[in-house]
Amino acid sequence: MIQAKKAIGFFVSFAFLAFGFLFFSAKGIEPFADFALLEWQTKLANQGIFHLPYNHGIEDPDYSFFPLPDLFFQLTKGIAHSTFPNIYPILISPIFKFFGYSGLTILQTILFSIAIYIFHQIQKSGKTTLLLLFGSTLPIYIFLIHETVLIFLLEIIVLFLYHKNQNVFAGIIGAIILWIRPEMCFIMVSIPFCFGELNQRMRFYLSLVCGFSFLAFGNYYISGSFLPFRLTKNSNIELRPENVFFLVKIWILQVPIFTLICFSFLKSLLNKKIHLRISLLLFVMIVMLVVAPNTGGHNTPRYLFGLVPLFVLLLYDKKKGPSPYISFRWIIIITAVTFYTVWNLNSQIKELKKISKFQSNTLNEIRKINDSILIFSNPDFVFVSLPLLEEKKDLLLLRKNYNPKELANLLNKENTKTFTLLELPPSPVELPYNFRIPNCLNECNFIRGKTLPLEGALLPISRTQYKRN
Repeated sequence: MIQAKKAIGFFVSFAFLAFGFLFFSAKGIEPFADFALLEWQTKLANQGIFHLPYNHGIEDPDYSFFPLPDLFFQLTKGIAHSTFPNIYPILISPIFKFFGYSGLTILQTILFSIAIYIFHQIQKSGKTTLLLLFGSTLPIYIFLIHETVLIFLLEIIVLFLYHKNQNVFAGIIGAIILWIRPEMCFIMVSIPFCFGELNQRMRFYLSLVCGFSFLAFGNYYISGSFLPFRLTKNSNIELRPENVFFLVKIWILQVPIFTLICFSFLKSLLNKKIHLRISLLLFVMIVMLVVAPNTGGHNTPRYLFGLVPLFVLLLYDKKKGPSPYISFRWIIIITAVTFYTVWNLNSQIKELKKISKFQSNTLNEIRKINDSILIFSNPDFVFVSLPLLEEKKDLLLLRKNYNPKELANLLNKENTKTFTLLELPPSPVELPYNFRIPNCLNECNFIRGKTLPLEGALLPISRTQYKRN
């Protein structure tokens, strides 16, 4: 047996060294996908702008060529707002402005550490605290611009408040979590079942519903929608086997605490004592896998990370009570989990750096294009170019149902002489070789020039210049 305080001290010191190494290793990673969107929102917040600006709002009031896929923005009163709420960008904007990515990483490290400390106050168990610290690859988000660490802290606070019978406050914070991340609804519903007190559940659920209703009415007053934008934009639920397979694979590979919970569940079956709470949580996990609208992106089981603290809670045996010691068996298990997770985090950072290199090279090549108007045919590729919005580049996105006449009118109103089409095969839409501006009297055609590769981009990107004559 080893004293829990000594074990916690050793592993926390190791975490400090490991995260320090990963901090320096992760430097220089360029944001991509929704990371790039959150970075853009953060920079806008520092300018006092809390919507997504568009240079062609007058010429294109329907935002038909807005440089983001439809899922990522919502029009309210003729202005685009992100379906990713800007609460997180507003909160981190001062840190990001004065200290950049390093300051953000330090801030998120502090938030993550506070979450672990608060969780320790629930059970006073060194075993479960260390398993939460190293039981998943969730800490990868410490080094990225994303709200996952903030949501993790808020979830731990909800668990702590519920444990302390502060159900009203727990429900209100839970409602805020749901507003930022609607997929956390499965987690919020499951929290009361991880504790034994039945009389607390209704008060928690009631405050959760009241808090969410308050936010819904406030949102309706501002935008005309009761539900968060992400729900209204992505409300179709359908079974996608490829998503389920991908999420299951990365969930098993990146969350060793799940393996431990499976062993615990099998042990209860062998002892003919079915663990109902673990059974319920495994069922919730299966539901989340089935209804997940996409893979979560970024090669992490992001939709499922909220389950990690609940799994850790259920590994604790309340009958034995808190122990000042940790057995050698658990020390070996925690050591194996720790080294596996650190290795996994390091591998993920290496992968992110490769993606970052592709993006930085691509941006550098796009910067060399003389045309100020850049048109993209691939919605995934446009995220890479979001930083160019601050460099006097005008980005437009072709959607599958775009109207060539509307595009021609927009270009005509801007008195555009040339523009460049950027494509990343396979291109979901095509721009005609030649297209005419309707109701035009002079220089009414855009004629396609040669298609050339975007050299140095490390991706099969092609660029084609169109000239007006």
